[in-house]
Amino acid sequence: MKPKTRLTKQRQAILQVFHQQDSLMTAQEVYELVRLTHPRMSLGTIYRNLELLTIQSFLAKIVFPDGKARFELIHSEKPNHHLICLSCGQSVHIPWCPINEKMTAFMNGKYFTPQYHQFDIFGICSECKQNSSITS
Repeated sequence: MKPKTRLTKQRQAILQVFHQQDSLMTAQEVYELVRLTHPRMSLGTIYRNLELLTIQSFLAKIVFPDGKARFELIHSEKPNHHLICLSCGQSVHIPWCPINEKMTAFMNGKYFTPQYHQFDIFGICSECKQNSSITS
Protein backbone atom coordinates (compact mmCIF):
# COMPACT_ATOMS: atom_id res chain seq x y z
CA MET A 1 0.00 0.00 0.00
CA LYS A 2 1.36 3.41 -0.99
CA PRO A 3 1.60 6.02 1.76
CA LYS A 4 -0.70 8.99 1.19
CA THR A 5 0.88 12.15 -0.12
CA ARG A 6 -0.07 14.99 -2.39
CA LEU A 7 0.63 14.46 -6.06
CA THR A 8 2.11 17.89 -6.77
CA LYS A 9 2.70 19.31 -10.25
CA GLN A 10 6.40 18.51 -9.88
CA ARG A 11 5.67 14.87 -9.03
CA GLN A 12 3.17 14.62 -11.87
CA ALA A 13 5.78 15.99 -14.30
CA ILE A 14 8.38 13.46 -13.09
CA LEU A 15 5.96 10.54 -13.34
CA GLN A 16 4.91 11.70 -16.82
CA VAL A 17 8.56 11.48 -17.96
CA PHE A 18 8.72 7.88 -16.70
CA HIS A 19 5.45 7.00 -18.46
CA GLN A 20 6.83 8.44 -21.72
CA GLN A 21 10.31 6.86 -21.48
CA ASP A 22 9.52 3.56 -19.73
CA SER A 23 13.21 2.96 -19.01
CA LEU A 24 15.80 3.20 -16.25
CA MET A 25 16.95 6.82 -15.84
CA THR A 26 19.36 8.73 -13.64
CA ALA A 27 18.24 11.85 -11.78
CA GLN A 28 20.19 13.93 -14.31
CA GLU A 29 18.35 12.31 -17.24
CA VAL A 30 14.99 12.91 -15.54
CA TYR A 31 16.01 16.51 -14.85
CA GLU A 32 16.89 17.15 -18.51
CA LEU A 33 13.55 15.75 -19.70
CA VAL A 34 11.41 17.46 -17.06
CA ARG A 35 13.06 20.82 -17.81
CA LEU A 36 11.65 20.68 -21.34
CA THR A 37 8.18 21.32 -19.91
CA HIS A 38 9.09 22.77 -16.49
CA PRO A 39 12.21 24.93 -17.03
CA ARG A 40 12.18 26.33 -13.50
CA MET A 41 12.38 22.96 -11.75
CA SER A 42 15.74 22.46 -10.03
CA LEU A 43 17.88 19.35 -9.89
CA GLY A 44 17.44 19.34 -6.09
CA THR A 45 13.66 19.16 -6.54
CA ILE A 46 14.12 16.22 -8.89
CA TYR A 47 16.32 14.37 -6.36
CA ARG A 48 13.92 14.98 -3.45
CA ASN A 49 10.89 13.88 -5.45
CA LEU A 50 12.59 10.79 -6.89
CA GLU A 51 13.37 9.65 -3.34
CA LEU A 52 9.83 10.39 -2.17
CA LEU A 53 8.27 8.60 -5.17
CA THR A 54 10.54 5.62 -4.43
CA ILE A 55 9.46 5.52 -0.76
CA GLN A 56 5.84 5.67 -1.93
CA SER A 57 6.42 2.71 -4.30
CA PHE A 58 5.73 4.66 -7.50
CA LEU A 59 9.36 4.18 -8.58
CA ALA A 60 11.98 1.48 -8.15
CA LYS A 61 15.57 2.55 -7.42
CA ILE A 62 18.56 0.52 -8.56
CA VAL A 63 22.07 1.59 -7.55
CA PHE A 64 24.51 0.57 -10.27
CA PRO A 65 28.11 -0.41 -9.51
CA ASP A 66 29.20 3.06 -10.71
CA GLY A 67 27.37 4.42 -7.65
CA LYS A 68 24.67 6.19 -9.68
CA ALA A 69 21.07 5.38 -8.89
CA ARG A 70 18.68 4.71 -11.73
CA PHE A 71 14.93 4.85 -11.34
CA GLU A 72 12.01 3.31 -13.18
CA LEU A 73 8.27 3.21 -12.89
CA ILE A 74 6.85 0.29 -10.91
CA HIS A 75 4.24 -1.53 -12.97
CA SER A 76 1.92 -3.94 -11.21
CA GLU A 77 1.48 -5.91 -14.44
CA LYS A 78 5.14 -5.85 -15.52
CA PRO A 79 7.99 -7.15 -13.35
CA ASN A 80 10.99 -4.92 -12.56
CA HIS A 81 13.77 -7.33 -13.51
CA HIS A 82 16.91 -6.53 -15.52
CA LEU A 83 20.18 -7.71 -16.96
CA ILE A 84 22.61 -4.83 -16.33
CA CYS A 85 26.00 -4.44 -17.99
CA LEU A 86 28.78 -3.52 -15.55
CA SER A 87 30.81 -2.02 -18.37
CA CYS A 88 28.43 0.25 -20.33
CA GLY A 89 25.42 0.40 -17.99
CA GLN A 90 22.98 -0.89 -20.60
CA SER A 91 19.98 -2.63 -19.09
CA VAL A 92 17.69 -5.19 -20.65
CA HIS A 93 14.26 -5.84 -19.19
CA ILE A 94 13.58 -9.46 -18.20
CA PRO A 95 10.00 -10.07 -19.40
CA TRP A 96 9.06 -12.72 -16.81
CA CYS A 97 9.29 -13.07 -13.06
CA PRO A 98 11.90 -15.45 -11.59
CA ILE A 99 9.98 -15.85 -8.30
CA ASN A 100 8.99 -19.51 -8.17
CA GLU A 101 6.75 -21.73 -6.04
CA LYS A 102 9.56 -22.40 -3.57
CA MET A 103 10.00 -18.68 -2.84
CA THR A 104 6.24 -18.16 -2.64
CA ALA A 105 5.93 -21.04 -0.16
CA PHE A 106 8.81 -19.59 1.90
CA MET A 107 7.10 -16.16 2.05
CA ASN A 108 3.77 -17.76 2.96
CA GLY A 109 5.48 -19.78 5.70
CA LYS A 110 6.82 -16.53 7.18
CA TYR A 111 3.39 -14.85 6.81
CA PHE A 112 5.08 -12.30 4.59
CA THR A 113 3.06 -10.29 2.07
CA PRO A 114 5.30 -8.70 -0.56
CA GLN A 115 4.29 -5.36 -2.02
CA TYR A 116 6.73 -5.52 -4.93
CA HIS A 117 10.20 -6.87 -5.64
CA GLN A 118 13.21 -6.25 -7.87
CA PHE A 119 15.54 -8.74 -9.48
CA ASP A 120 18.70 -7.53 -11.21
CA ILE A 121 21.59 -9.52 -12.65
CA PHE A 122 24.86 -7.64 -13.16
CA GLY A 123 27.34 -8.85 -15.78
CA ILE A 124 28.93 -7.94 -19.13
CA CYS A 125 26.78 -7.54 -22.25
CA SER A 126 27.73 -9.22 -25.53
CA GLU A 127 28.72 -5.92 -27.16
CA CYS A 128 31.14 -5.01 -24.36
CA LYS A 129 32.47 -8.58 -24.34
CA GLN A 130 33.06 -8.37 -28.10
CA ASN A 131 34.71 -4.92 -27.83
CA SER A 132 36.92 -6.24 -25.01
CA SER A 133 38.13 -9.18 -27.10
CA ILE A 134 38.89 -6.84 -30.05
CA THR A 135 41.07 -4.56 -27.91
CA SER A 136 42.80 -7.45 -26.06
